[in-house]
Amino acid sequence: MKRTAMALTLMVLFCSWGVAQESTSREQKPREAESREQRSSGRERRQYDQKKLQVEDPAAFKSEGEPVFSGPQPGEKMATLKVMSLAGDLKGKEIDPIALADGGPQILFFQDESGVAIRGLFGVVRSISKITQNTEQKVHIACVFLSDDPDSITSRYGQLFPRLREQGIDVVAISTEGRDGPGAYGLDRTVSQTVILAKNGKVTRNFVFRQGMLLADPHVLGGIAELLDEDQETVAGWLNEANAEAAPTRMSRENAEDPQAAGKSALREKLGELIRAGKLTREEAGEVYQAAFPSRR
Repeated sequence: MKRTAMALTLMVLFCSWGVAQESTSREQKPREAESREQRSSGRERRQYDQKKLQVEDPAAFKSEGEPVFSGPQPGEKMATLKVMSLAGDLKGKEIDPIALADGGPQILFFQDESGVAIRGLFGVVRSISKITQNTEQKVHIACVFLSDDPDSITSRYGQLFPRLREQGIDVVAISTEGRDGPGAYGLDRTVSQTVILAKNGKVTRNFVFRQGMLLADPHVLGGIAELLDEDQETVAGWLNEANAEAAPTRMSRENAEDPQAAGKSALREKLGELIRAGKLTREEAGEVYQAAFPSRR
């Protein structure tokens, strides 16, 4: 009875948007059922959707922890790069992405099997596409996987390769020289992702991510603006304009699929706050949610 009364009370308070803020001396307990990566990625995605995208000076980029050098540095010439194509018309053949770019603007992703970095590729490439749609320049994009076990790459992520190409990645391939990658490129095997921007056969920017990008880094976006000789503020305007135009469509689609989607999302967020503050147990929160949105069987 006590829990039922609490659930009903919370429902009324929530529906009137007047949930009281109470002080508590309890320490916030860690959420054992949710990994740090899930919490971080979920928070970053919400912030990414809600806030304006930033395009920042690529020279100000700093990798986490001690400086790490991976891959050719700005000003250095791009060496021949022999890799095995994993998708498209050239699947199974040895190709050279550097030759395919033919001196034009190019973005190279060298990465391991990190699920975070691979999921992040979709969002990063979408941002790149929003930029290139506003220019007349073609940017050649290549993703080269680094692994001592090529079969693990294809078995785990093979179904994603066609989708990555649809998003705008021209080359999805794997290095034939294992996790260390091509010897001439001097890649650091301890980092998850190395991103190289190049033009006219020379490196313009080099970015190292120990864990890989989940979302497009502002400095990388700044490097792409530089690569295309575009102003940073102009590129930021393109990105945010595209996001603003896409938001109503995304919300309409979600609401069409579930008219209660907005209410469910708001209630889950509020209940999550109360759980983290120690004001509700997960069981009590479940009762509230179930009472507000009964599951259909």
